[in-house]
Amino acid sequence: TRMNAGGHGSDMSASLSQAFVVDLAGDGSSRLWQNSEFEFAYRSSVLTDNHVVVWADLQLAEGKVEDAEAEVAEIVRWRRANQPGGQNCGSVFTNPTNDAAGRLVDLAGCKGLRVGTASVSPKHANFIQADPEGSAADVAAVITTVRKRVRAEFGVDLHPEVRFVGFDGTALEVTQ
Repeated sequence: TRMNAGGHGSDMSASLSQAFVVDLAGDGSSRLWQNSEFEFAYRSSVLTDNHVVVWADLQLAEGKVEDAEAEVAEIVRWRRANQPGGQNCGSVFTNPTNDAAGRLVDLAGCKGLRVGTASVSPKHANFIQADPEGSAADVAAVITTVRKRVRAEFGVDLHPEVRFVGFDGTALEVTQ
């Protein structure tokens, strides 16, 4: 909900009716939020690091089980053909306006780029894969290196979709 996760033509904003949210800042207040209060946009909402979604009500379209199973099977087939498996967190960067992050990462020559136990997937450049013993620090280093290269090559600042826990605020900064 926080980042309006989505894929294959839909996102959380299309299904979320309401959610119970606790605000950990200040007095720890909690209340029921309606869909419109989240102010959903592409990969974003007004939720902050201080908010915790405790539960949510989703409104899903009615349909035939066979049709839903066929749709899921097609999504799984497409993902296996176009995205890497293994240990990864999904798409790493949000798409810049009118472009694709993976295309820019690829054109910047970053496919296969490795730092320690993490590397940019050779199958899809917007995925970072970690070795079985991989570290978050190595993933962060790959993200930082990719962002620097894309900025230097195209003047575009890629923004990570992933959230890092346990890192200080400067861990993923990209300076000129």
